[in-house]
Amino acid sequence: MPGFDYKFLEKPKRRLLCPLCGKPMREPVQVSTCGHRFCDTCLQEFLRCGVFKCPEDQLPLDYAKIYPDPELENFQKPGTWRGSLDESSLGFGYPKFISHQDIRKRNYVRDDAVFIHASVELPRKILS
Repeated sequence: MPGFDYKFLEKPKRRLLCPLCGKPMREPVQVSTCGHRFCDTCLQEFLRCGVFKCPEDQLPLDYAKIYPDPELENFQKPGTWRGSLDESSLGFGYPKFISHQDIRKRNYVRDDAVFIHASVELPRKILS
C-alpha cells in the first residue's frame, strides 16, 4: 500500500514524501548506501519491475542494503501503545497516542506520526 492519503493542516515536509508515490511515507525504508527513503511497498513494486537501481540517483541497489528507516523505526502504530498519557512521553510536550475525547479537549490534530497542537480555534459545534 503506498503512502498515506490523509489531509494535513500543513503541507508535509518534502523529506517525508515518498519520491515514488508522492505521498507521506507509509512504513518507510532507507537505502543505506545512498540514504534515500521510500514507502516499503512502493520500493518493492519498483524492484519487482526488474530495475535494481535507486529510483533517485540510479546507483546500484542491493536488497541487503535496504532497512526500516532508522529515524522513524521507534514510531509506534496507532493502537499498540499501552503506556500512560504523560505528555512528556515524546520529549517535546505531546503524547504519542491519546483518546478521541482528549484530542477534542486539548485541540490536537492527528497526523499518524505525532500530535500537533492546532493553532486555530475550532467552533464548539465541530468539537461536540
